[in-house]
Amino acid sequence: MSKLAIQQPATQPESPLEVLHAAARQTEAMKADWLGLIKAHHVMLERAFDELIDGGADMTQRPVLYKRLAYLLTAHSVAEENVIYPALAICGLQSDSDRLYLDQAHAKVMNSMLDMADDKLGDDWLQRAKELRTAVLSHAKEDEEGDLYPRLLAEIDASTATKLSVGYRREFLAVKPT
Repeated sequence: MSKLAIQQPATQPESPLEVLHAAARQTEAMKADWLGLIKAHHVMLERAFDELIDGGADMTQRPVLYKRLAYLLTAHSVAEENVIYPALAICGLQSDSDRLYLDQAHAKVMNSMLDMADDKLGDDWLQRAKELRTAVLSHAKEDEEGDLYPRLLAEIDASTATKLSVGYRREFLAVKPT
């Protein structure tokens, strides 16, 4: 076996279309509950940011890497906004839920600025991508995983947890990569 074959995992997507569909396929295959799915998606988002921002000198990959990131951000936010944030509000965490919605809205504006930029290869665009990364990962790790989701988990029963798991997965997969 060649050295090159050893360095590339068999699951590495090969085409731009494969890159875009990988997250949906991985989500379909996961057996995790709602919180496990969310944590896995946070890891996927962090990796997507890393590959986009730290991806090296190959600028030809930036458009597909950005498209994958945009898909992950959209699918993840749809699932959280339609299923998890309402559950937080129902469990008495209304002001925290409202704050998460505002954080998501801010991230969507930042992402839209990236998407509408004329020069997606320049340093200014890359700086805005870094700022979005900081905002998204802080929101995910500190506010959600570090505080509110453990509190939600403590408040819900097994039936509600199942409903959240089914709903989150359904909403994430309803967003199709294009």
